[in-house]
Amino acid sequence: MHQVQADYRMPRAEQPVDFTERGAAGRLARGIEEHGFAVATLAGAAEPSAALTVLSTALRLGDPYVPALYRYAETRDYAASYTDIRSNPNDRHPGFSTTAGQAWHVDGLLDEIGRIKTTILYCVRAAHRGGDTLLFNSVAAFAELRAQDPAAARTLLSPTVLNRRSTIPAIEVSATGPAFSVDETGNLITRYTDNETCTWNPDAGPPGTLARALAFLRAACDDPRYRLALRLAPGQALVFRNDRLAHGRQPYEDRPGARRHLVRALFANAPAASG
Repeated sequence: MHQVQADYRMPRAEQPVDFTERGAAGRLARGIEEHGFAVATLAGAAEPSAALTVLSTALRLGDPYVPALYRYAETRDYAASYTDIRSNPNDRHPGFSTTAGQAWHVDGLLDEIGRIKTTILYCVRAAHRGGDTLLFNSVAAFAELRAQDPAAARTLLSPTVLNRRSTIPAIEVSATGPAFSVDETGNLITRYTDNETCTWNPDAGPPGTLARALAFLRAACDDPRYRLALRLAPGQALVFRNDRLAHGRQPYEDRPGARRHLVRALFANAPAASG
């Protein structure tokens, strides 16, 4: 698994791929495998749905996936294939509709670990200030933890270690599972999240191991080997492995003509492309 060796200090980690060039889909897929993410620059100011369709087709992602949280009657307003992420005072979603920052999380609060493999964020407009997308190579940090403190790492593999609950008004649902696991191919996967949706269970492992594990990861997420901030330009798309990375957002400021607008799509498949 190349991603556990990735170093986000290397400039090529964030080098955009020109999606108009021959073989771009293959380069994008290889970049995602190596770093857990890649940035694509699309031609012109494509409509978001068209841009997302082009990318998902080229990367063989299949149809967009609707997370389990948005299949309830109370949350079906968020069940579209493509989700607008922009400031909206009339919307009560705690993540999509606010200019506040977002702490580390994976998409799919209720979904089984590894279920949502790919997230695409397409930039329609950047904010006047701030709004960078933050990436944390949590599987690489976990691999280092496992080498340094195996007992602490094992606690994060416990099926009872992490409960995540919805913070959307009017619906109270939650899911419990491991923070990290190993998939059927032997690769690490994650649902590591460290925000207001979380309740950590200290009884999931021997005394003190959860505290050590969380202290390690909270330090690692500030380490430039594992952490990266990306500011997308209009017409660019960030494609990342939601099952291998945690992500967040810097707070931002909108101005007339510079109102941040991203469009998100989720997929159950991992990127795959030839050429």
